[in-house]
Amino acid sequence: MDQVRILIAEDNELVALTLEEQIVSLGFAVAGVARNGKEAVQMCEQLGPDVVLMDMQMPEMAGDVAAKLITQRCPRPIIMLTAFSDADHIRRAEAAGALAYLVKPINPEELPATVDIALARFQELDTLRHKVTALQDTIDSSKLIERAVGIWMKRLTVGHDEAKARLEKRAAERHVSVKEIAQAIVDAESLLS
Repeated sequence: MDQVRILIAEDNELVALTLEEQIVSLGFAVAGVARNGKEAVQMCEQLGPDVVLMDMQMPEMAGDVAAKLITQRCPRPIIMLTAFSDADHIRRAEAAGALAYLVKPINPEELPATVDIALARFQELDTLRHKVTALQDTIDSSKLIERAVGIWMKRLTVGHDEAKARLEKRAAERHVSVKEIAQAIVDAESLLS
């Protein structure tokens, strides 16, 4: 596997330098260092890091707000950093989309396992997102096909099975998907209505 590239989002210069040194000494690469939340979002979009280490308390845009934007715009595994370990901060980090949470000062021994966990959770979530998208596409296709079948049933005065068989035959003859034929039928019907 390629070297994991980590974007550090930390406004405290000393903490950022310490994190950079720790990351490099652990065999990771530093993709960049953002000094505020807004910059973190921009750098994430531009640099495409593998992981984001995000401080909760950031100027210009709070870390949890920046994490939400990153999750929406360019999803990446996010590890939240904070000086607080209370339940409220943990809930805010989770709500922002953080996949892991570290309390400052960071113990360098915890970082590799935390990065691995964040990457693994992100991969699981990404797989689930793809499955959900595929299922939604299947549902949408089924609805479209059934709508086209209904149109042909009415226009051709045939039963469901006959209309569906004709739809499938037409798709095979034209070397296109049944969904494409169904879309053409639905579009044509809307033009004629």
